[in-house]
Amino acid sequence: MLRTTHRSLTAAVGGVALLTMLVGCSAPAAEHDTGGDSRVATLETGSPVPTASVDPLFATYGEPVRERLDMTDEEGEAAWRPRDRCIDDHTSAPQSTSEEGDDTSGSSSAAVDTDSSAEAEAICSRLAPLPPWELDAQNPDALRFVQTVVDCLRGHGVREVEIGEADQFGRIAVALGGESNDSASISLGMQHIDACMATASEGVAP
Repeated sequence: MLRTTHRSLTAAVGGVALLTMLVGCSAPAAEHDTGGDSRVATLETGSPVPTASVDPLFATYGEPVRERLDMTDEEGEAAWRPRDRCIDDHTSAPQSTSEEGDDTSGSSSAAVDTDSSAEAEAICSRLAPLPPWELDAQNPDALRFVQTVVDCLRGHGVREVEIGEADQFGRIAVALGGESNDSASISLGMQHIDACMATASEGVAP
């Protein structure tokens, strides 16, 4: 319920009184300055100026979207396409100018490719889609959601499964296989993870 305090009411009354006094004092002065002209001067204002410019990166490739747990493969590929296009545009390798038979040309080209890829990733990472809200490290309920998924997988017989670290895009992972890279846990986990995600999401608000 909206409540008005005594302080705000007092301030409002004072403001009205002050406005009345100002209007009363300014009327004779305006008439005197215009020589009795009854016309009232008005202020002309131009078009509003935009307060923020569009990010050039987003203008070229589009803004990132948020992934969903129920996205199809086609929807997932479309969500990553702006970032992939940006990476491709910023990793065009220059032509080698080394003489034929130069043993250092291969290592030099590899170094250039690595540097170019790192630079492109730094530029284009903002175009990557946001992770599903249920797996987003910014979501205070994400860890509880992932723990529910882990418990579900263990209920299906997956022995080596735990909550993984969030990746560079802020997505919390479900780590399968453990330190021993147990193939049975990986295979069984991949078989049941979608169903466990769906089951866990029933108790998570969007």
